[in-house]
Amino acid sequence: MSPLISAPIGSEVTVAKIAADDKVKRRLEDLGVLAGQPVTPIASLLGNTVLRVKESRLVINHGLAERIYVN
Repeated sequence: MSPLISAPIGSEVTVAKIAADDKVKRRLEDLGVLAGQPVTPIASLLGNTVLRVKESRLVINHGLAERIYVN
């Protein structure tokens, strides 16, 4: 298990754990980022990570990307 920021761009990974408070976890779940869900980092821009989640794109900041753990 490693932080999302260390996942190679373009590789599909599976969310293992989100180390954040309940409010942040619920918001991410609403956006499709939850344990067991595959996501694909598609770019890293100015410290932000762009993810493909299902058929959508989501931009998250570096601090949050460090608290999302993937396999």
